Amino acid sequence: MRLQFLCARSEKCTGDLRQKMILWKMKPEDIAWVINSLTSDKFVDDTRYAAIYVRDKSRISKWGRVKIATALRAKGIAADIINEALTQIDPSTDRAQLLEQITRKTKQTKSKSVYDLKNKLIRFGVSRGFDMGLVIDVVNGVVKGE
Repeated sequence: MRLQFLCARSEKCTGDLRQKMILWKMKPEDIAWVINSLTSDKFVDDTRYAAIYVRDKSRISKWGRVKIATALRAKGIAADIINEALTQIDPSTDRAQLLEQITRKTKQTKSKSVYDLKNKLIRFGVSRGFDMGLVIDVVNGVVKGE
C-alpha cells in the first residue's frame, strides 16, 4: 500500500494522511478504514508524531510553544496530545532560545527610539511563537543591557 510506504519513509500524522486521501478523492468511509488500519499497525501514531514535531521545531526551528501548538492544532492533533508533547520543552531552554534570538535581532534592527525598538522586538518574539509575558520580560532585559 502506498500510504504504508509513505509512513515508513517519514513520520506522518492522521491529519496529513486524511488530506492526502481527500486529494486522491477517496470516500470518507474508506479514509476512516485506512486510517484505523494504519493506526492499528503502528504506521501512524499522533502521539509519536507530536513528540517528534515539538522536539524538531523547538530545537531546530527555534519556535516557541504557542507557534508549535498552533501548527499541531492545524494538523488535527488532539489538544491532550499537544499538551503532553509540549511538556518536553524545558522552560529554561525556551527562555535561552528567545534571549538568543532577541539579542541577534536587536543588532539587526534599526529604530528611531527605545520604544520603537521594543515594539519591533516584541512583535518578532511573539511571531516566533513565544508567550507574550516571556517576550516582554526578555526584551526589557536586552534593551536595558542585562
